[in-house]
Amino acid sequence: MNKKELIDIVSEKRDLTKKDAEMLVDTVFDTMVDTMLDGEKVLISGFGTFKVNNRKERKGVSPKTKETIVIPASRTVTFKPSNRLKDAMN
Repeated sequence: MNKKELIDIVSEKRDLTKKDAEMLVDTVFDTMVDTMLDGEKVLISGFGTFKVNNRKERKGVSPKTKETIVIPASRTVTFKPSNRLKDAMN
């Protein structure tokens, strides 16, 4: 499913115009991103938790040149599904 398909489904299920459904979906995603940029987790009960993890600088090997390189520190997002979602998948 992509964003357009999600907007279409929200529009149909909640009897909204596509424009209103898009605004709703964008607001949810923007709020989640802003929360994670502030370093907080986003917990959606029954679905899962989105969390920002900080990766330390580390050494790696360039596959092209086989030289040792330094991979800079970075931030990434991880998702941990809820037990309810895990159970539904199995």
